[in-house]
This record gives sequence, structure tokens and C-alpha cells, in this order.
Amino acid sequence: MKTLPLALLAGASSALAVPHQHTSYPKASPKYLISFGDSYTSTSFNITGEKPSAANPLGNPPFPGWTSAGGANWIGQLVGTYNDSLLLNYNLAYGGATVNASLVAPYTPEVYSLIDQVAEFNEYLSPPPDYAPWTAENTLFAIWEGVNDVGGSWYQPNPDALATEILRQLFEQIELIYDGGARNFALLTVPPTDRSPYITQGQNAEYTVTHLKAAIASWNTQFNEKASAFAAAHADAVVKVIDTQPVFNELLDAGGDAADCYNADGVTCLWFNDYHPGLAIQDAVAQAVAEAWGCFFT
Repeated sequence: MKTLPLALLAGASSALAVPHQHTSYPKASPKYLISFGDSYTSTSFNITGEKPSAANPLGNPPFPGWTSAGGANWIGQLVGTYNDSLLLNYNLAYGGATVNASLVAPYTPEVYSLIDQVAEFNEYLSPPPDYAPWTAENTLFAIWEGVNDVGGSWYQPNPDALATEILRQLFEQIELIYDGGARNFALLTVPPTDRSPYITQGQNAEYTVTHLKAAIASWNTQFNEKASAFAAAHADAVVKVIDTQPVFNELLDAGGDAADCYNADGVTCLWFNDYHPGLAIQDAVAQAVAEAWGCFFT
């Protein structure tokens, strides 16, 4: 995988914060990326606002949206850099999201859970509306969910049973997306948030790191098993799991001091704030998705 050298971090802001400017797009119809998740994915898109277009593939807000990365997150990079055609993104992800707010409560009740996001998809995008005439063939559905679910469940009573139920409901929602017409799926695992400054520099860090890391590993194991079962049950679907663990770890292992600090410029440190990755990690996630789905993006 191509990764951004750490020596380039200080100068990466402008390169990562503006979309790739295609001089012209192919005459073929645009492709679509419909995404779900939490703050690692959200661009603060509002489905009732301005719709994605060639002028702004994210629709609203203006590129790169409002992100938790300090600039373009992995969605912005997929739309703006790692594709060779017009790619329009309907990003239903919402900062703070969990799968089901009644199982793991978000930081505020207003947060749209994954269940809410899928309901929004079914209300506005399925069947395909005139303003977004997507098809099963020209659309990739990306789901990156679990950061807040694991973070809010590992210390609860019976955490294993809780995680199993959350994952069951997560794949119920993926089933609903499939029922809505989706056939191409990019499913992202939970990254090593146990290496975030919020965890490593927090109280009882050693205990928290150990238990959160184990909870993430258990979640990802079940996630992969359920993804395989979902793929086996739907022969007409293409399901690719993108493991974000090595994506994060490669940069963090080589990051030196930058791996342990955070800065709102998104480039000085590998973390934008104490729990959200900055631009280099977000870019690497985009690369991993683009490589897994190379036939779609090229």
C-alpha cells in the first residue's frame, strides 16, 4: 500500500484538503458512493440540502465538508483523488453514531444511529430518486461502524453478549441496505482506537488499553465472520472487508512522536484530536478502500 511519508506531513494540508480537479469527466454516467458510519466518516452532509454534483461531489457542505480530520477524510479522498470518473457521494454518516442508541447511547440523543441512517436511505434514496439515479452496478455502499459501539460497550456488564447483539443488529441494517438495492459493499473494521491519545494518555491507561484492544479484536473477528456469512447468503453481492488495523498501525508504528500527539491542523500529528485520526491516516484508509475496490474506482 502506498502511504504518505511522515516527512511530508507538514506540507500535506493543502494536498489533502482540496479535491482532485479533473479537466473533464468521461461521458458515461456518474458513479455513486453511499456511505454510513460515525465521525470517522461523516462530512456533515444533509440529505435535504444541496445534492451532489460535478461542481461539488459531496453536495453539502462545500468540499471537504465538516470532518473530524482537519480536512478531507477518507470519503473526500475517494471522491476527490482515488477515482478516474465523476463519483457522487451521499454520505449519511453521523458523528457519534452507534448501531442502536438503545444499546450504546451516543454522546447526545440527537445523533443519528446506523438504524436512523438506514431509515434515511430508505426514505430518500431507495428506490433511486430522479436526482440520484444510482444502480446496483454503479454504486458502492460503504459502512464503517463500530468505533463508538466498542468504545461504549467493552466496560459494560456482559460486554461480549452486548457486542454480539450489536453486531447482529449491524448486519440486520446491512441486510436492509441490500433489500434497498445495494449489491457492492465495502465494510470497514474497527481501527486500533486503543492507540489513540485519549486512551493511552487517560486514566488507568494500561488497563483500558488491554481491555479495549481485546474488545476490538473480538468485534473484528465476529465482524469478519458475519461479513462472510452475509456474502455466502447473497451470491449476487460483492462484499469486501477492509481491515483498518494495519492501515492505522503502519503509520502509527513509524510515526514517532507524531503517533502520540494530536493537533487540529490534521498534519502536525497523526491524530486530529485525542480520538480522531488526522489527514495521513484518513488518506491511507481511502487508499485501502480504493485498492480493494480498484475495478470500481478505475
